[in-house]
Amino acid sequence: MKPHGADEPADEHLDVVIVGEGLSGIGAAYRLRTRCPGRSYAVLEARAAVGGTWDLFRSPGVRSDSDMYTLGYVFRPWREGKSLADGDSIRRYIEQTAHEHGGGPPPTT
Repeated sequence: MKPHGADEPADEHLDVVIVGEGLSGIGAAYRLRTRCPGRSYAVLEARAAVGGTWDLFRSPGVRSDSDMYTLGYVFRPWREGKSLADGDSIRRYIEQTAHEHGGGPPPTT
């Protein structure tokens, strides 16, 4: 992602650097943007995809062992029927959230 909250190039000073565009990184970026709008930041991701663990590990049957109603974002609640969601559903949720809030590529289907 490109830096947010600053007009300077990414190689200049940033107030905050968030490492990773997974569930936590996207949540941190949202909170920083909404609670500290004057701070500049960048989200760094080594991979070409949003989703962190949920994009990296796509083994058949992979799912959350924590309920998504608790693990999901307060600012974008989990609305799916299964609370112990499969990995693809979680990955799409993270992608959609990132995209809706100004980061990441359009979600995959």
